[in-house]
Amino acid sequence: MKYENQPMHISTPVPNGTYETTLTITAHEDITFTVLSQSRRFMVKDAVMKGGEKKDFKFIVSVCDYHKRDEEHTHVGGVELDIVCDGDLTAVSAVSPVDVPVIYIAGDSTVTDQPAEYPYDPTSTYCGWGQMLPELLGEGIAVENQAQSGSTTEDFKNINFTAFKDKIKKGDFLIVEFGHNDQKVRSLDAFGGYADNLRYYVNFARERGAVPIISSPINRILFTENGTLLNLLGDYRNAAKSVCDEMNVPFLDLWTRTTEFFEAAGASRAWDYFRCYGDDRDYTHTNDVGGSVIARFAADEMIKNGLSFAPLIKKDMISVETPERDENAKPMNAKELSHVMTVGLVNLPDGVAPADLDRDITKI
Repeated sequence: MKYENQPMHISTPVPNGTYETTLTITAHEDITFTVLSQSRRFMVKDAVMKGGEKKDFKFIVSVCDYHKRDEEHTHVGGVELDIVCDGDLTAVSAVSPVDVPVIYIAGDSTVTDQPAEYPYDPTSTYCGWGQMLPELLGEGIAVENQAQSGSTTEDFKNINFTAFKDKIKKGDFLIVEFGHNDQKVRSLDAFGGYADNLRYYVNFARERGAVPIISSPINRILFTENGTLLNLLGDYRNAAKSVCDEMNVPFLDLWTRTTEFFEAAGASRAWDYFRCYGDDRDYTHTNDVGGSVIARFAADEMIKNGLSFAPLIKKDMISVETPERDENAKPMNAKELSHVMTVGLVNLPDGVAPADLDRDITKI
């Protein structure tokens, strides 16, 4: 679905906290629309209404300060809603404080709330899977996605974490997913600094009475000649799993889920799920289509782990159909892409040459 119009914005000043939000939509013609909160978190996606229809949409919004790299602590002062629509509507919102558990997310660009340009095209956006998670959850829990592009387990701990760590309380959850940027720092090797920092987040969450959850990093779509993905983050997946086994932590294996899915799609169809803008393509960062798929994988992993909020997951929304491979496509793109250039990755598996795996989108 492509939306030509700029979003309709509704702002309600409130203190930091969690808020039950009721959005009343009146359609003046047949419409399809998406409702976003805060920094483009998906609350309602591609809803359809007939002209003359009036309907309430209810969801929980988390309002929380943040602290990004190269920025001062930023105060967030309200519930911010954006309605992206292909037609004419009227919208009124009402918010009220509600005491519910919060799922806090610590991570990097593959998880974060990414912005979009308008006219909106879901294939040419960047999208972290964390911003797609709220639409898969019913009332009774909130999502606070604090992930940031470019973050490692170390600099997130020292920067981003400072804005919200004191807000984590008993009954909350802390999801941690890193790896793509740790791989570029010698001291953050998989079973060394990276694993140690995962232990830090686990211990911190438990000290606050919250439940820690560790996710392995999603895989990149760099294919080998035999049609498999280059194993660039497998050690980080294994290290995350090892810490979970050691400390009895729920494990979301998004590395395995994304590897299996994108290998099934093949080198051509895998691009459907990653940011593409003409010939400008990205093989690390998903678009809105891919972000939605991975959020559904994450939700399914949460159910498999028996997490206490699993009953709130909208199970009818999390199935993912395996894509059909284009057998005529070339099976290998790792060496063909002109923007794969040598840079300083240091924690690569043996025999794998460094490559410019992640474009710098830390400023968008």
